[in-house]
Amino acid sequence: MPSVEGLLIFVHVLTSFVFVAGHGVSVHVAFRLRRERDRARIASLLDISELSGWVALVGVLGLLATGIVAGILLGSFGRGWIWVSLVLLIAIGVAMTPLGAGYFNKVRHAIGQRTRAIKKDQPDPPPASDEELAALLDNRRPELLLLIGGGGFAFILWLMMFRPF
Repeated sequence: MPSVEGLLIFVHVLTSFVFVAGHGVSVHVAFRLRRERDRARIASLLDISELSGWVALVGVLGLLATGIVAGILLGSFGRGWIWVSLVLLIAIGVAMTPLGAGYFNKVRHAIGQRTRAIKKDQPDPPPASDEELAALLDNRRPELLLLIGGGGFAFILWLMMFRPF
């Protein structure tokens, strides 16, 4: 019979896979958008990314909850690595929101779609010209998102596995 701590670590790792799977879809969408010009396909890609964001949210909430509980049970909060991991996860989330979701919302506006930021009594945003849309899509945002999110996640994983301090 596995210990409570072992089960928590299992669920912690499992929810990290859920988190990465959800965000993996959004990363793929970010790279795919750069090559897409058909507005209906762009809208479909953005919808898929939005749905996968909910999967990532469930994953990160599970990741945080199990990580905090496991950290308490294992007495890890007296060590620096867990604090750096927690602060880094929050900082990455804060950075990724305007870089990722903010960018996807700009693309939604450029194809004339509403976002949650538009109030119900406001009109739909006017679609951007093809040239403006192409300029918005032709950027290095996917690489930046991958560097911050993927690199940060890899560093957190390293901290958790090797617990250097």
